[in-house]
Amino acid sequence: MRKLIILMISVLLFGACIKDFTDTADKLFSVDGIQWNPTIAAPLVSSRLSLEDVLGRVDSDQFLRIDEDGGLTIVYQDDYRSSDAEDVLALDDQDYEETLTLTTDQLTTLDNTGEVKFTVNRVLDYNLLMGELDYLWFKDGVISIDLNTTLAHDVALNVVIKEGRRSGGVFSPSVNAVWTSSPNTASTSEDLSNVQIEFTKTAQGHSQMEVDLEFTITKNNANPVNASETVTYAIELLNQKFFRAEGLFIDLNFSAEVADTFDIPFFNNSDGGSFTIDDPRIKFVLENSIGIPVNAQIPEFSGISNTGNVVNLTGLPDPLPVLLLDESEIGTVKIDSFELNKSTSNLVDFINNQPNRIGYAVKVTAGGTGARHALLSNSRVKAKISVEIPAKGTARDYALEIVQPFDLTLENADQVQEVLLRLYSENRFPIDVQTQVYFEDSSTNTVLDSLFGPDQLILPAAAVDATGRVVSANPKTIDANMNAESVERLKRANQLRLRAKFNTPFDASTQPSVKFYSDYDVLLQLGVQAEVLIKQEF
Repeated sequence: MRKLIILMISVLLFGACIKDFTDTADKLFSVDGIQWNPTIAAPLVSSRLSLEDVLGRVDSDQFLRIDEDGGLTIVYQDDYRSSDAEDVLALDDQDYEETLTLTTDQLTTLDNTGEVKFTVNRVLDYNLLMGELDYLWFKDGVISIDLNTTLAHDVALNVVIKEGRRSGGVFSPSVNAVWTSSPNTASTSEDLSNVQIEFTKTAQGHSQMEVDLEFTITKNNANPVNASETVTYAIELLNQKFFRAEGLFIDLNFSAEVADTFDIPFFNNSDGGSFTIDDPRIKFVLENSIGIPVNAQIPEFSGISNTGNVVNLTGLPDPLPVLLLDESEIGTVKIDSFELNKSTSNLVDFINNQPNRIGYAVKVTAGGTGARHALLSNSRVKAKISVEIPAKGTARDYALEIVQPFDLTLENADQVQEVLLRLYSENRFPIDVQTQVYFEDSSTNTVLDSLFGPDQLILPAAAVDATGRVVSANPKTIDANMNAESVERLKRANQLRLRAKFNTPFDASTQPSVKFYSDYDVLLQLGVQAEVLIKQEF
């Protein structure tokens, strides 16, 4: 039953969802074999709840903070993460292919000695669409080598990447075509992980690698050496991923492909009236691990109310204060932050629009001309966005409405003559709460019954001093009657609608802001008094 009262106060004060209203009704009317004295009230619930009890029951990205003075601040957080560098810097497949025709001298040597060796030196371009490449440390990928020759003899190829290294040695994958039939072909592939290649040793100074193609041809004495013989090689770098890349990088777009959104449940069920927060704040903490000059912007940051009204946030810095890394800081994270408040933006109007959802986009680009930089595969920009709503402000006829399915199935409903629910409260919050619970037929939108009288003030505001601090609780007793006819109407209902209206103290001319503190709470005691016709079993 404590669960029920937590849910009731969540709705009455803060708009959380009802989960099980029928729990109480089932307990009230499942009375088989028990004679209730109609003059005695049976206590069902006695519970004291603070704002922390209710709002503290949230997800990891939502929490209630107690400030130094005991004031309360509701905090909603969202984490933004740009694309990683390995997904932004495209390492396209590289293809190299050439057909070599053996010279007369090479063929003569092969025919006379049974073997010929020769080396062909080539400079292979590495085509990088987003700039110029100086160094590459591979995390993944393969190098594929294919041989196709007219020779009816064994052909071996060793590809020496002169500035390629793995485990301290020169990286030199090889392939061997052993003749069995014509055409004579062979292929191989080798993992590129942990291979490092430098692309700066040619005259161009970037984006090229020098390779030695070392051929060894061994004669098969059963086959002739013809006057015209060719060898075709094809080298491919495929599915490449890098640990680290260095060079000149331009036009790298780290922006996420879709806009981000996050919810502000505090405003999920708002339905009219006015609600103001005195001093809302939004904090942005920016983390950068990209070793290239970065430009970051927030082109969109909008709050959408549950009625669809949109207010765009102003005052965002452009560009965002993202700290840049120098060469010695590659592999680290640099952090900066900024805050928007009512003095630097339209944040008061933004929050008082009661947004239950925030949509935003972050644009992150990197690159430049002239300077060379290093880039790690997991380089990115991250941001933590915190929306802080201090529990200080005003409410005037601020309404919340919640609708949920309802199903009341009772074992002994025909035996009920009358049930009285008595709710006793002591409110230590500086806010009036009026509420009503309607039982409806959703197919015809008909209200079948209600729990309280019209405009029932359930929780009258506590008394406050000149500073707005609560000095004493305000007690209130409410009775709700349900007779047999009411129970019959409830049985036909399939929908429950709870509507609550809030007001902070005001007079005809002023409505001062009130502040909520951690020591504010409400005492709720729920009792039942019933007269029931009991079918006794002997």
